Amino acid sequence: MNPDDREFIEETARRLDATLEELEAAEARLRSIVGEDRATELRTFWLAEFDEVDMEDIRRGLDFDDRSLLWVWNRLHRNRDRRARAGRSAMILNAGRDDLDATPPKKKD
Repeated sequence: MNPDDREFIEETARRLDATLEELEAAEARLRSIVGEDRATELRTFWLAEFDEVDMEDIRRGLDFDDRSLLWVWNRLHRNRDRRARAGRSAMILNAGRDDLDATPPKKKD
C-alpha cells in the first residue's frame, strides 16, 4: 500500500468519524426538541413508508426543526456509507491484493 494512500484514507476516516459524532449529537438534540412521537413520524416520512396523501400532509406541516432533523438523517446516512467505504478501501489496500475492488456494488433498481 502506498503511504500516501494509507494517510489519505486514515485522514478521511478520522474526519468522517468526527462529523458523525457531531451529527449524532445534533440528532439527539433535535429528537429531544421535536419529541419521540414526532421523531418516529418523521422517520417513517424520511423512509417514505407513508402513502402519497399522508406524505403530502406531513410535507406541508414540516417546521424548521423537522426539516433540520431530516437533513441530519440524510447527512448521517451519506457519511456512514462513506465511512464504510473508507474502511473497506483500507482493508483492501492493507491486504495488498490487486484482484479486489473497493468500489461498492451497484444497487439494483
